[in-house]
Amino acid sequence: MGLGGFFKDKFGKKTCALCGNECGVMSRTKIKNGDFLCDGCGDKCSRYIRLSELTLDEIKGHIEYMKRQNKLFEEVYSKEGKKELFPSTLKEAGIEFCDDLGMFRIKYRSYTGRGKMNELFRYDQVASYEEYYDESPASEPGKNPEFKGGGLKIKLLGGNMNNINMDNKKGLRPHPYIKQEIKVCFSKNNRRDAEYAHNAKCHFDYIFGIHDSSKGLFDFGMSKEEKRQLQGAVGMAQTFGTVFKAMKNGEDSITDEEKAKLEKNINAVEDANTGGMAVYTRRADEAEAKLS
Repeated sequence: MGLGGFFKDKFGKKTCALCGNECGVMSRTKIKNGDFLCDGCGDKCSRYIRLSELTLDEIKGHIEYMKRQNKLFEEVYSKEGKKELFPSTLKEAGIEFCDDLGMFRIKYRSYTGRGKMNELFRYDQVASYEEYYDESPASEPGKNPEFKGGGLKIKLLGGNMNNINMDNKKGLRPHPYIKQEIKVCFSKNNRRDAEYAHNAKCHFDYIFGIHDSSKGLFDFGMSKEEKRQLQGAVGMAQTFGTVFKAMKNGEDSITDEEKAKLEKNINAVEDANTGGMAVYTRRADEAEAKLS
């Protein structure tokens, strides 16, 4: 092959394996098994995945998943639930929490990369989160390091679980596609703006009940965790009583009021077993069930 043929083969136009349109070297991505995906089709995918790791069939399934995510945002998330954004004024990016739906999304002040679909994350998909700061060494002795960015790093269940303690994290479910760590940059030029990531971390702590076992200095009652465990124990006992009655007298012997109470008791048991995460799982499940 001559030099001209080499450049034509390497850098010439290719056909998108999904839509069939031609795409140049600057407007395509090589996917697994050597196929190419044009930027138009790539915009239908999550910005947090690596297309090079997916086959064409996997990308087709992923795009259907993203279409449902976009629909969930438009039909449910954008219309229901109280939202809380950290920081309230975006410099680069931030995290918007919706406890009422058990979901959050990452918002950008402006975004020009791949991925244009709205994407939501469930609380019960989060395996870990931590603040980060990127700094370059000081150029001269006595000077401060140069701040280059800071925010929050999030790992979802199903990705790289190295160095993640899962002992106290129950009731989680893996994300179907995202394996890489998500880096949410709150600011690139101001460390003070980046420190708002601490507020986002504290909200994740609240969701995961990190401080539920603690009590105030003059608080002599039960902690939030102890109350949840007690409710779970009571719920377990009452559940056994209802089930025993159904086994003895038949399912028809259980009244609608008892069935409602049974569901409440089962929820209390799940809440105790998951450190409260089951509350958000039910809310997210109910939100997803609203899609037509």
